[in-house]
Amino acid sequence: MEIIGKSFNDSADSTVTVFTEVLDTARKVNKIIDCVKIHFDTNNVEMCLDGFDLVKKINDVVSLFAIATLDLAVSSKMLYSASNNWEKIYVIKNVYLTIFESFKTFNKYREFLNILSEKALPHLKENFANINNSIKTFKKEYRYETNMKTIRNNISGHISDNVDLYYNTIIKFDGDKTGEMIIEFFKITDDLTNFLTDILEQNYIRKQNREILNVAKEVIPNFN
Repeated sequence: MEIIGKSFNDSADSTVTVFTEVLDTARKVNKIIDCVKIHFDTNNVEMCLDGFDLVKKINDVVSLFAIATLDLAVSSKMLYSASNNWEKIYVIKNVYLTIFESFKTFNKYREFLNILSEKALPHLKENFANINNSIKTFKKEYRYETNMKTIRNNISGHISDNVDLYYNTIIKFDGDKTGEMIIEFFKITDDLTNFLTDILEQNYIRKQNREILNVAKEVIPNFN
């Protein structure tokens, strides 16, 4: 199994930096939201917090793909530096597991995101449709429902005691193909993150959350 060029390995460091910040930001925002909700409840402040609930749910999606991206960035570095086939096999099977489980978990947010896109500006609706098409293309290209599921069920998520199945699966692992798959996954992650950011930047959502924050400043000591 040959490994892709060093430039990809180098880019992993910047990817880790960016998505660590994404994850930290999501965590900090959720902490602020929880703080506001607790104080509103304590002070019997009657106010619709749907805007905050929306932000938290979007943060769940962002965090899902940020975590997956961080895992894959680290895996790409390990794949590049692997010194033997068993190290490469170990990394590759975990790459497949991360991607499979990410899309599986993402499915539970599809209806929520579809509703958001329907209410959004026309170009955002189109962007989300393009993201869904990219995911479909990705799954078809990398055989999500067949090969990837087999790897998840018998090699990485679980270990099959069928040695022929195990061996015949791992013998087909390809470092270059795995690297290409990681890059394509990163493209989807980037598009989805941009889409969700643009959703939150819409005027009606910003206005709703600004009103909540203004009230929060009145009832929460030292709240900035």
